[in-house]
Amino acid sequence: MEHAGGSDSRDVFDVVAIGETMAAFVQDGAAADRYRVTAIGAESNVAVGVAQLGCRARWVSRLGEDELGRYVHDSIASHGVDVRVEWDSSRPTGVSVKEVRPGRTRVRYYRSQSAARQLNRAQVASFGTARWLHVTGITPALSSEAADVITMLVERRAGHTGKVSFDVNYRPVLWPDVATASRVLIPLARQADVVFIGYDEAESLLGSCDEAEIARHLLTRDDQELVIKRGEGAASVVTTAGSVSEPAIPTTIVDLTGAGDAFAAGYLTGACWGWDASQRLRLGHFLASRVVGVPRDLGPAVDKAELARISSAIAAPSQLRNDAL
Repeated sequence: MEHAGGSDSRDVFDVVAIGETMAAFVQDGAAADRYRVTAIGAESNVAVGVAQLGCRARWVSRLGEDELGRYVHDSIASHGVDVRVEWDSSRPTGVSVKEVRPGRTRVRYYRSQSAARQLNRAQVASFGTARWLHVTGITPALSSEAADVITMLVERRAGHTGKVSFDVNYRPVLWPDVATASRVLIPLARQADVVFIGYDEAESLLGSCDEAEIARHLLTRDDQELVIKRGEGAASVVTTAGSVSEPAIPTTIVDLTGAGDAFAAGYLTGACWGWDASQRLRLGHFLASRVVGVPRDLGPAVDKAELARISSAIAAPSQLRNDAL
C-alpha cells in the first residue's frame, strides 16, 4: 500500500473516494494514429473535483504494477489528491480507448482482468477518517469481491463514521441484465446518506423517472438526500420534507463524459462548506458545465480568484449565468 502527498492515514479528509481508474487513450481529432493518454475513473474524478475546490480528498484503489498504473497514480496525485493504492504484480491496470466526434462519444474498455477487480476488504479496512465516503455503482459490477467491499462500506458502514455518498452510475455494459443491476444497486442506494441518480437511470432501474416515484423507491430515512440529475435540465434535491431544484448552466457541449462526476464533486464540496441545498446544486452545475465543454473527463482547474468569484455568484442565483462565470 502506498499513499502520496505526505499525508498520514490518521488525517481527516473531506472526501474519500474508492473505485477503479483506468489509463485512457483518447483519439485526437480525426487522425486515427494520434492519441493522448489520460486517467479516467468516476471516483477519482470526484476526488479531483473536490481537491480543485480546495477541500482535502483521498482516492483509494488498486493498480497494476506497470507503467500505466504509475501514470494513473501520478496523474491523480498531481491534482492535489492524496492517493492510496495497492500495487498488483499479477494483474494489469485497466485500459480504455475513447473517440470523441461531433455529437457522439464512443468508449471501449479493456478491463476484464484489471487489478481493480480484486479490490478487497483488507485494502479498504483503514482508509483514514473522512467526512464523506464516495462510491459508485460501477465498482460492484466489476467482481463479487468488489461488490462485497461496497456492500460492507455502504450498508454496514464498516470502519467509517462519516456519511456515505453513492452515485448509482448504472452502466448497462457492465451488467448481465437490468434486473441483476437493480437487485444490487437499489439496496445500496437506499442505505446511502446522499444518493445521486440520473432520470434515465431511474427509468431503467425503477421503471419511472417521476420524482415522487423515485423518492418512494429510494428514500428510507428522514436524513437522506436524493439528488436527481436531468442532463441539460434542472437537478433536484429530494428529502422526505420536500424538494429543491436548480437549472443547469447553458453551455456548449463537446463531450458529456465525466459531467455527473463533476456534479457530485461540486455537491459534496458544498456540503463540506455547509452550503444549503440550492447552493450545492449550483456548485454541482458549475463544475459539470466546465467538463462538458472539453473532450476530457476533467474540467479546467479552478484557481482561488475564480473560486471566490463563483462562490459570490452562487450566493446570488440570478448572477449564475455564463457571463458571470
